[in-house]
Amino acid sequence: MPHPAWNKRLNLEVESFIIKQYRDGLSAGEILKAIPFKTKKTVYDALERHGIPRRAGCADYKKSFNEAAFAAIDTPEKAYWLGLLITDGYVIEANRTGSPVVGLQMIDREAAEGFHNFLGLQHPVLRMEPRGEQHHLMYRAVCRSQRMAHDLARFGVIPRKSHSTFLPLLTNDLMSHLIRGIFDGDGTASRRSDRQLLIGFCGSERLVAEVRMWLICQLGVSDNRIHENGSIRYVQWSHRGDVQRIAQYLYKDAKQYLKRKFALLQECL
Repeated sequence: MPHPAWNKRLNLEVESFIIKQYRDGLSAGEILKAIPFKTKKTVYDALERHGIPRRAGCADYKKSFNEAAFAAIDTPEKAYWLGLLITDGYVIEANRTGSPVVGLQMIDREAAEGFHNFLGLQHPVLRMEPRGEQHHLMYRAVCRSQRMAHDLARFGVIPRKSHSTFLPLLTNDLMSHLIRGIFDGDGTASRRSDRQLLIGFCGSERLVAEVRMWLICQLGVSDNRIHENGSIRYVQWSHRGDVQRIAQYLYKDAKQYLKRKFALLQECL
């Protein structure tokens, strides 16, 4: 919502805010949500007065990058980013004149920047300011690609995917990297009140059930039951042996991972 101290007069403070947000990668439409004005012309006029060149709009997202990154999941890096997209990625259907939007949005800037670099995107990672007290600062890496949207659909990364995600079956040597990506997106790592480590996964009913069964069959962890929280399902392990087996499986030969979760589980490695 607009800054409460700003009225509908375009002053230097508001213009400085517009310039900073635009340089951070936000669009004119996104900037308007935080200032007391209604038209994009206000944003563009402020940029022009300060000599800030305008971007080319959605066409920016079509600059050269690796659109075939997910045509075949044949490396640990591809498997990891696929796992993150299954949980925290999104696809927006194409409009009449453009291609589908594929994006990754997370509170962890390192993840958004890592995905940005993996694809070779040329426009900046977007900084998404919280819309209210219940929201968090987010970072978004986004592109437009019919090819990538088509490739990702095979793995359940589709528009409105929240309740239809599943665990793709890759070659055995890539499954730990895929599940680590899922863990970095919708996994949990924390300490109970008795300081015992806890590790788990949440998400759609099918995804959680399939990750749980994979870990039971491959690692021999305890057959813990799945819990419900509204439409979300989750499963957790707190027995030290289970946590250790899962952590060692996830991080063996790992090069891509969230530092904050790795740091918490490092004592198990």
